[in-house]
Amino acid sequence: MPSPTDQAASPSPPEDGAPEDGAPGAGRPAAGPPGPGSPAGAPGPGGTLGSAGPDSAAEPVAGAVPATGNQPAIRNRPATAALACGILGGALITIPAGLVLGVIGLRRAARTGRGRVRCWVAIALSLAWAGAAGYLVPHLAAATDPGCMAYKDSALTAYNRVVADVSRGAGRDVLTTDLTSAVRQIDDAATDSRDAATTRSLHAVSAGLRTVLADVRAGAAVTRQVLLKLNHDTDRADAARATLRV
Repeated sequence: MPSPTDQAASPSPPEDGAPEDGAPGAGRPAAGPPGPGSPAGAPGPGGTLGSAGPDSAAEPVAGAVPATGNQPAIRNRPATAALACGILGGALITIPAGLVLGVIGLRRAARTGRGRVRCWVAIALSLAWAGAAGYLVPHLAAATDPGCMAYKDSALTAYNRVVADVSRGAGRDVLTTDLTSAVRQIDDAATDSRDAATTRSLHAVSAGLRTVLADVRAGAAVTRQVLLKLNHDTDRADAARATLRV
């Protein structure tokens, strides 16, 4: 028979219908799936370790970069257009466009930091084309002058024939005939020319040949001064007819 002390220490059996310790019963909810409107894993009144508190969603994650959205790439279209005009400067009409667009592109590059090299290359190319055009255009225009073309076509050939006659010591009759032909050809070229400088230079050559022709007809020796002056006038005629020499 157990002693009173053992009876006090030993638990009394549960009454019929009373829940055991740890089992759901009156005043204690049964464990199970959450009910409607209650989130799964929601923390209890005191919260649980590792559960998300009410302010945790507003805290940014360490090291995260805020989204800024897609931004369009910064471009310098005037710089690109200026470079294209500079490359095509041989068309002449693109030279001023290349210079203007290059300046506009430099101003834009000061704000955006892009296209500065393209602008300077375009300006350099445009200036180079402008210098080449300034040298070539007058020469090409003079070279297409009718007087210059006639001088290079027939008058110069007649003049070179006279030089060859003098060099080989041709007779007076041959020299007279070739001098007369050269004078006529050069006078015709001077008449056809529309350039004043070319006309003056050709008349000077014709006058020198007339002097030589007069000395040959008279049987007199042609002086050195006359020949030197004729050579000088011929050089001026070559320069006036815009012969391109590289």
